[in-house]
Amino acid sequence: MLFSISELRKVQSGDVLLKEGDVNSNVHLVLSGLLRSYVINSSGDEKTVLISKENMRAASLNSFLHKRPSEITIEAIEPSTILIINSNLFQQAIISNENLALLEKQGMRSYLIDATERLHLLTVLSPEERFIRFRDEHPDLIQRVPQMYLASYLGVTTVSLSRIKSRIAKQG
Repeated sequence: MLFSISELRKVQSGDVLLKEGDVNSNVHLVLSGLLRSYVINSSGDEKTVLISKENMRAASLNSFLHKRPSEITIEAIEPSTILIINSNLFQQAIISNENLALLEKQGMRSYLIDATERLHLLTVLSPEERFIRFRDEHPDLIQRVPQMYLASYLGVTTVSLSRIKSRIAKQG
């Protein structure tokens, strides 16, 4: 059922799936590869807010739910295969399909949990603790995510990230 309301797309590193200012009408499910979602702050700096790996979703939820222009941009950071699920078709399909309705409920729950954990990560943990948590929870991403995006995601500069990694390696 899901494949009948979606499109399979292969994208390259640097390809943009959603641009800030566009209305998000799709959910992007990563089958292989990596996506990052980022915002641009008032100083013009990109701030990575989400890194989506295999079996994770990427969407601008505010734009998706309220049909407003997106505040985020979603781009591939390595060659990726994405299942693009159309919002309107999905909403129609869940009316008659309990499994899809359950999938949506689980997706929203997962999003809420992830957002709560991300808030905790940025407000309570030190930069070093943030890196350790990320490394422990996503060891496969340490080498895959470019350092500038990882630093941005952790809320530190690339120089600070390098120092944190160096300190941790010395403690070893």
